[in-house]
Amino acid sequence: MKKKNRKTLILSVIICLLPILLGSILYNKLPEQMPIHFTINDVPDNYAHKNFALFGIPVIAAIVQAICLIAVNIRLNKLKTDEKPKILKIMEWFIPVVTVLIYVIMIEVPLGSTVYVGKSICLILGILFMIIGNYIPKMSYEMGKTIVHPMPKSEKSFRKMSKIMGYSFIIMGIVLLIMIIWI
Repeated sequence: MKKKNRKTLILSVIICLLPILLGSILYNKLPEQMPIHFTINDVPDNYAHKNFALFGIPVIAAIVQAICLIAVNIRLNKLKTDEKPKILKIMEWFIPVVTVLIYVIMIEVPLGSTVYVGKSICLILGILFMIIGNYIPKMSYEMGKTIVHPMPKSEKSFRKMSKIMGYSFIIMGIVLLIMIIWI
């Protein structure tokens, strides 16, 4: 693994684990059962023990993040390419950002804050989908070979596919942002 990729791996795993500090500070103020899942009406419908919610979830997110980044680097090494598509550079930060945001929501609800979980998730995913949709059509045919499987046989069909995917992601992102109004 290259030095730059190793730094990204270490930093992103640290960010996944960082919320544990907040959980440790607020540990005594939180109930024994923490909400970890919510209905569409922002009502908790699944709970976990405080220790698992505060410490286990960030650790699991950090492990998943490490596995994902290592797998991508193994794939890029097999393809003998040093350049990572921009879309992968964006996606490698998805798990750490979502972990921090979800953790904050998970802590705020039992502390009595009014948190609009559905709106928050729609906002996060809407922005992410629009960013991905913006970058998919800009990917070169050669870069596409590193992440698209199975790869279209011609560059023309790859261009068409990536354009349709890009528009689809942007439209879905806009739909998610509009849903914030109705939720």
